[in-house]
Amino acid sequence: MRVRVILAAGIAAAVAAGAAGLAGAFSGGPSPATAAGGLGAGAAVAPANAAAFVALDSNLDSSQWQAVDSLLTKAGVLSQLQQGLQKQTGLSWDELKAALGPEVDVVVLPGGSAQQPQAVVLTQPSDSAKFDALLQKSGTKTVTAQVDGWTAVSNSQASLDAVTGATQHLAADSLYQEANAKLTGDSFAQVYANGAEAGQLASSFGAKTTTPARVVWVAGDVVATSGGLRMDGFVKGDGSGQATQPYTAALVDRIPSGALLVADFQAKQRDAAASSTNPIVASLGKLGNALGGESAVYVTPDLPFPAVTLVTQTNDPQAVLDALDQTLSSAGSAAGGSGSGTGGFSLGSILGGLKLSHEVVGNDLVVSTSQSAIDAFKGGGSKLSGDSVFTDAQSAAGMPGQTTGFVYVNLHDALPYVKSMLGGAIKSTQNIDLSSLQSALVFGTGASGDVSKFSAFLTVH
Repeated sequence: MRVRVILAAGIAAAVAAGAAGLAGAFSGGPSPATAAGGLGAGAAVAPANAAAFVALDSNLDSSQWQAVDSLLTKAGVLSQLQQGLQKQTGLSWDELKAALGPEVDVVVLPGGSAQQPQAVVLTQPSDSAKFDALLQKSGTKTVTAQVDGWTAVSNSQASLDAVTGATQHLAADSLYQEANAKLTGDSFAQVYANGAEAGQLASSFGAKTTTPARVVWVAGDVVATSGGLRMDGFVKGDGSGQATQPYTAALVDRIPSGALLVADFQAKQRDAAASSTNPIVASLGKLGNALGGESAVYVTPDLPFPAVTLVTQTNDPQAVLDALDQTLSSAGSAAGGSGSGTGGFSLGSILGGLKLSHEVVGNDLVVSTSQSAIDAFKGGGSKLSGDSVFTDAQSAAGMPGQTTGFVYVNLHDALPYVKSMLGGAIKSTQNIDLSSLQSALVFGTGASGDVSKFSAFLTVH
């Protein structure tokens, strides 16, 4: 129980007590639109025009919190959470437990900006006095109000008024209902964003949203299981774009076993990026345009640095090499490096003078920072398709034979590797045991109508 209280307290401190932190730095019963299991009940209070809505399970006795308990125990981070959160809140575990309601919801309102975003936290505390004490101990100025059995918290009276004065609510909005119907009922967290409203809000942060109307809504949920954390995401487009088609990844039979990171994808044309005025972005755009067919970027252990390798089925290998040369030259100029050199592409001071080697292997162009990595790709040794960490990740995540692309990280091997390379630069993590983290896998499964789906799974042993 203590573990659930600790993390639930984190939610309360970071979201409820820190409503102004979220908003300042951008920081009833269940409705018919609420997914089975009840999470997201605050949608009955949130305004229908909300740009985004996040629901978090803070019911310490739920099956999801029990699963989180188990994962945290495996991860060995309990003492750090206990110490950090107790220091942050200054409340006892019993007080924190009493301050929490069954869920904590965050409503992001439209019309905000990078300087003045608008957010409101909704909760139903089991002990209002202790919840008020939690807000006071946060040290952040907040305003609160009661609305239909919910306590609303914000750092802005105007934001609070937008919620308490709403006459149309998110739970009755057809887009929200459509998105929420895709989600799992028994989940630890759920998120929804209205494409048009969220796109306008993102643009105020400097994000380039040239075609925001193409995204109608985005929704996702996080489910804690005995084997790890799973996230499923859904994106509905307006039908104007061309859906990415699933394919069978053949390069898993060529990439060496033991890879620390693999990103496998079908190359697409990106003319807009190639025309950017930023030289690095423009060169990356040209590189993307030069790639062809199934392509992959992967990282394998090597000395003195991990080897980075690109494989692509391009019809014009020289165009890829020229684009890489331009990219490295631009990056080298930006970082004071030496650009390209004789006999290969020198990263100069960026990577200590490493050079890129390349070779055409059958239909594939292979470019790498290590000749030995190219030899391993060509060789007949163990491959990724037979790597137990990778196959276990596929099985745990339910990854199908065909995807629209995937990203895989072997955390079990990569984290110690990174830790040893960085040494004293990450002293704060020296006492944290991350050996239970096995892998992370993200993949797309294609579109059903105008709705595309992607999934992610963090495997914990």
